[in-house]
Amino acid sequence: MSSHLTFPSDAAPAFPALSLELPDDWAPFSTTGAVLGAGRHSEHGEFRPNVVVAVSRYAAGYTLEQASADVAALVEAIDGVVELGRDNLPVLGQEGFRIEFSYPDPRVGTLMQGVRIAAIANGPVVDVVQITATATGEQATTLWDELREVQASATAV
Repeated sequence: MSSHLTFPSDAAPAFPALSLELPDDWAPFSTTGAVLGAGRHSEHGEFRPNVVVAVSRYAAGYTLEQASADVAALVEAIDGVVELGRDNLPVLGQEGFRIEFSYPDPRVGTLMQGVRIAAIANGPVVDVVQITATATGEQATTLWDELREVQASATAV
């Protein structure tokens, strides 16, 4: 006898519904591996400061502490990375983690990124929501607070 598995279902629940509040000069875009993406208006050929939201699924029992350690290890492995800070702070209205860093990029000089994560228990799984802000080092000097505000606006709806 065979069985049938569908998505979404009790055994394979849908991803959480997520939203971002965008400033007037931002627009949505699609990118591989993300459920949401938005960027600030930029001139043609200029790097577009952006915030991208991705969801990764893990087995039940996967914790925020494990997810935080995994993200930190990935960041630490980037060639030339300079960590700018990390801490625990609310993400999606629950306990979360943040790490910010910069690294050299041959296309734009320096990239700055900030990653915020939350681990959401979702029936038989845990969905890790990662909200990543990215700008060039030069853009970050004036836009980083705006990027952080977009990250902080993320809600699970």
